[in-house]
This record gives sequence, structure tokens and C-alpha cells, in this order.
Amino acid sequence: MSYPDMRLITSIKNLHIELLVWPLALTALYFMNPHGSGPSLCPLKWLGVPWCPGCGLGHAIHYLLHGNWRASWNSHPMGAFALIVLLYRTFDLARQAFRNSSYLKNNPI
Repeated sequence: MSYPDMRLITSIKNLHIELLVWPLALTALYFMNPHGSGPSLCPLKWLGVPWCPGCGLGHAIHYLLHGNWRASWNSHPMGAFALIVLLYRTFDLARQAFRNSSYLKNNPI
């Protein structure tokens, strides 16, 4: 393999899947239509369970991202906590990825 191919393989090995998933999920929640009639992503609803402790959490995060605190609370009271956890995890993963990057190893501060 040539040198560029090895760099690509190394980059893929060092790729943080979770660092891609959380920002994409938050972006999808921002643009989702909370009043839409699409299929549910809740596995408990798929199984026919009438109540789920997480139902409404996605709507709550959507409303928070749009600044609608009351609708968020009405959708799910833990929405703000979930958003804080997701943002913290995303920034923590980004910080770790930056610290472990080859840029920082080759250019110490």
C-alpha cells in the first residue's frame, strides 16, 4: 500500500464513531417535526408496551434546542438533563480526540 492509503486506514482506525453519532443525533432532533406522524423509534412501542420511561425525550430535546422550555418540560421532565449529558459527552470526546491527534503530538503547545 502507498503512504496515502496507510494514512486513510489509520484515520479510520482512530475514528470515534460516538463522536459522529451524538452531533448527528442532536442535529436530527433539531430538524425533526415533533408533530409528525412518522413511525416511532421506541422499541417498547414496537413490542406493544403502552408506557415507556423515555417516550417524549426526543421531543423534549427538540423543544429545548428551539428554546421552548415549557413544551420541553411537558414532553419529558428529564429533557434538559439528557441534553446536558449529550452535549458534555460530545465535547469530552472532541477534547479527547484533539489531545490524542497527531497534530498535537507533532506540534506540542
